[in-house]
Amino acid sequence: MNSKKFIPFLMDNLIWFLLAIVMIFFGNLAKNFFSAVNFLNILLNASVLGLLVIGQSFTLITGNFDLSASSVLGLAGLIGIWLMNGSGWPVYGSGLMLPIYVAIPIILLMGILIGLFNGVMITKFRMNNFVETLAMLIALRGVMLVVNGGQTAYNKIPAFNEIGLHKVGPVPLPVIVLIVMFAIAYVITTHTPFGRELYAVGANRKAALASGVKPERRIIQVYMISGFMAAFAGWVLAARLTNAMSSLGDGMIFEVMAASVIGGISLKGGQGKVINGLGGVLLLTVISAGLNMMAVNVFWVETIRGFVIIIAMLIEAQKVRYIAPTMRKEEVKAV
Repeated sequence: MNSKKFIPFLMDNLIWFLLAIVMIFFGNLAKNFFSAVNFLNILLNASVLGLLVIGQSFTLITGNFDLSASSVLGLAGLIGIWLMNGSGWPVYGSGLMLPIYVAIPIILLMGILIGLFNGVMITKFRMNNFVETLAMLIALRGVMLVVNGGQTAYNKIPAFNEIGLHKVGPVPLPVIVLIVMFAIAYVITTHTPFGRELYAVGANRKAALASGVKPERRIIQVYMISGFMAAFAGWVLAARLTNAMSSLGDGMIFEVMAASVIGGISLKGGQGKVINGLGGVLLLTVISAGLNMMAVNVFWVETIRGFVIIIAMLIEAQKVRYIAPTMRKEEVKAV
């Protein structure tokens, strides 16, 4: 393999090399880092972030992004508990006492509808996706405060918590959910016409339209997927915690974007693999776990994670530098 092919290949799969290097580093410095218990804890801690990254990856592939995902997560987790529990102290629910088979579909549908609204505003009304989804992020945080008056809602329904607390053997259920969801997302984006159309929209919207793809429809659909995944992640997180505060998921969107970009999903659209987003999630989680096991000051943990994001952006810039010219040459040869 010559350098012209090797460099794009390396850039496209660099996340897995970085993950291996980081794991070897912490394995030599942190006691019991390579234990099965620690690996399961890493995967468990990565589960909610990973679900958000899946939804974000779909939007990024089309050249868009969804900043409201972390607020959708928080609102879904809160509403799920709120709908099923009694009102007032100590649970601070709605008093509706809805059964789980009604409450869960409601919050998942809510996520889809929020995604639909975002997609329509961006495509039909030509709103800037940054401004629109940022405004939605802020608005949904306000809704959370209105719904519960800023109180923490506590869940007393064991069935709701199963998805966050149950284990299959030694493996936490959220870990299994994470792996299954990434597998489904990988198949959709790489082995279906829908997935290929998403890449086409992200790479060149006008060319995609000329080839029969409907870019606006696809963009609306990926925002609906992002909303669904965020609501689903909110259920998982609220179930793990057995409560939902008004700050549930606050600030997670920065980690979501970082993990996606570190995983090689281009901010420009049309490039990257969803499965590599899992690598980005694991890298951030492994760094946090390793530094915590080494008893590094929490402020340094955030500093190091910040530098990791900067490195990710550097890698993104180099991918554009090396891969884009290669793709153009291949297109010329094809003609």
